[in-house]
Amino acid sequence: MKYPIGIIGLACALSLAAAGAWAEDAAAVIEFSSGDDVIVIREGRRVASDDPIGLELFQGDQVQTGKGVFVEMRLSGGGSVVKLAENTTFVLERLSDGQTSLQLVYGRVRAKVERLSGADSFSVRSSQAIAGVRGTDFGLDVVASRSALAATTTNAYCFEGAVEVTAFVRSDAQIAESLEAIPQAFLIQAGEMLRIEGAKGGTEAIKSTVDTSIRDFWAENDYVLVVPAKASTAVTVPESSGQKRALYDEGYAQGLADAKASLGVASGVPKGFVSDEEVAAIRMAARRQAGGIIAGGLICVGGLALAIRGYVLTDSGDVEGGNDSFAAGAIISAMSLPFFTLALFSKP
Repeated sequence: MKYPIGIIGLACALSLAAAGAWAEDAAAVIEFSSGDDVIVIREGRRVASDDPIGLELFQGDQVQTGKGVFVEMRLSGGGSVVKLAENTTFVLERLSDGQTSLQLVYGRVRAKVERLSGADSFSVRSSQAIAGVRGTDFGLDVVASRSALAATTTNAYCFEGAVEVTAFVRSDAQIAESLEAIPQAFLIQAGEMLRIEGAKGGTEAIKSTVDTSIRDFWAENDYVLVVPAKASTAVTVPESSGQKRALYDEGYAQGLADAKASLGVASGVPKGFVSDEEVAAIRMAARRQAGGIIAGGLICVGGLALAIRGYVLTDSGDVEGGNDSFAAGAIISAMSLPFFTLALFSKP
């Protein structure tokens, strides 16, 4: 029995689409937010969320922070943390195969990046520069000038390690000849910054020490979840967040005491405590189950559509065409069984 190519194509498309949605993993997760005014735009639509903490982010997502809201997100792999300041618009352009590319549209961002290996890369770009690192603590600002004669300014600065910055510079001579900006490479070490600013259509890059205002800003709004290499094991909380510090310390101490008491453990790690690896395995199993159900459901819908088509053809007198559609619907519906089986037996 021969089936139309369109029917076979439909079955394949349903299977591939379902499998693609099933296999997608989060590129980052928001682990800290000082407020709820956080907007995530995914594929042109706002992601509904009552609490940004714990929200998973995917490649291509745009994150916007409101006034007074600071956000920290941990990238996939767990070793790099990115902090967004208030009034910032940020895009996770690419996070796959060891290649991390982020875009700062406007505002301020700071990143603490684990040391990379091999061909891995990590970069944050603006319209005026690209900052690439292999393991460091650095930041990038994109600020619009209040002057009508001046263009946007990008500041790239380094607190630890070193940063390679490619600035797109455009001189007066290039402007006169209508030439495009030329990329110019700079290396900034800890305590240094590069300011890329424009006026009257031109762009210049100026290297200097990190401005006091930038140091003071990040000293007041330091990482909440990242523990500096030379610090104690306690989680650092910004000094300006005194109330949050007290609540955090009180909640941590009470939670630890309750956990030990409920498990009968006087000290150390409670027996039976779930490890990060176990949590990851549980999450993966849940994704497989959800993916299997979604995939099987989509394929069943395709089979049902063909069965309805067969009924219509039979009712109109085309018995042979109706039988073909019924048979094709049965075959496509059977293709959903592996997905439902995977969902049923998927375990951590």
